[in-house]
Parts: sequence; C-alpha cells; structure tokens
Amino acid sequence: MNELSWTVEREARRVVVVPVGAVTITTSGEFEGVLLAAAAEADVVLDLAGVTFVDSSGLSAFVAAYKAGVAHGHTVVLDPVPPFLARVLKVTGLGTLLLSPQKVI
Repeated sequence: MNELSWTVEREARRVVVVPVGAVTITTSGEFEGVLLAAAAEADVVLDLAGVTFVDSSGLSAFVAAYKAGVAHGHTVVLDPVPPFLARVLKVTGLGTLLLSPQKVI
C-alpha cells in the first residue's frame, strides 16, 4: 500500500513537515507541492522518522524543495533520517545537500 500522510507545523522561524508512510511516485506529487510552498515561506525541516520507503520520485521531491528553498533564501534539511534513507543519501551524494552540515554522512 502506498499511503502517505503528513502534518505541517509552523514555528517562529521554520516550518516542520512530518510525513508518515511511503514517498513514492503515487504519493509524491501533492507532497512535493506542500514542500515547495513551505520552502517559499520559511526554513524547512522534514522530520522523516515516520517514513517507511522513498523511491526516486520522493528523492526528486526533496531536491525540488531544496532548490525552492535556495531560490527563496531558505534552508531545507532532512532531520531525522531513517537508516535506510541515510544509506541512499550517502550513495547518491544527496546527503551533502539535504542533511544539516553536522549530520552529513
């Protein structure tokens, strides 16, 4: 089952997006829109503790949010990151973009 839900928590200087489930080609479209809107508004933290799977379209959504953040003068970081995703970020080199500097693998 490819279900994904999320909450968006607005704090004083950042937006925390908390997805739960699988970020896949069938779930990433609307989710990416949420990330892009958040990245245009403030710094974004994606709390991925509840994410069970991420495919290439999910990674693409994270990168698109990062690029939107840069374009608007904001940061987009993934924190925390489940172990399976940490390995993917390391292998792809995306950890240098998407993890906070002190957590780069």
